[in-house]
Amino acid sequence: MHPMLNIAVKAARRAGNIIHRSTEKIDHLTVTKKSHADFVSEVDRVAEQTIIQTLLDAYPEHAILAEESGAHGESEFLWIIDPLDGTTNFLHGFPQFSVSIALQHKGVITQAVVYDPIRNELFTATRGRGAFLNDKRLRVTKRIHLAEALIGTGFPYRSNTRWMKTYLQMLGSVMEVSAGVRRPGSAALDLS
Repeated sequence: MHPMLNIAVKAARRAGNIIHRSTEKIDHLTVTKKSHADFVSEVDRVAEQTIIQTLLDAYPEHAILAEESGAHGESEFLWIIDPLDGTTNFLHGFPQFSVSIALQHKGVITQAVVYDPIRNELFTATRGRGAFLNDKRLRVTKRIHLAEALIGTGFPYRSNTRWMKTYLQMLGSVMEVSAGVRRPGSAALDLS
């Protein structure tokens, strides 16, 4: 495993442990509403700081772009962090959320980690070397027809009745011609 990927895995697991322990005290967490159906909890913030600290301890000259605290530093290496992708699911006790960390070098993503702390599933990828789930290589499906495909999607947070009607019509069309549509609620985990 690439050394920078190892550090990202270490950071993701540390954040995942914080998130997993917090599932038992969801009702006691401080939660802030960013916008309609878009929340941030104290767990997001603590997990993010843990990730940042772990990455910067190993690579103090690298830059950070984090969902909650924004941009820090300038470098050709940029760590992109979503400490808790699927916060709404987490806050409702729905076990579909993840930690997402990527490393961008000179504008190109070179390393990526998505960690599901509930299932202890670790997705990793290094540019040019494939993707893995818990050290087992992942392969692209051989399904080539939409009728055989299970489609993943997400709904935008902002509710706008003008585009919502169009979106629901498109969703209905896809549902009619595919094997089904799923919307689990953690984009990073859904894509993994």
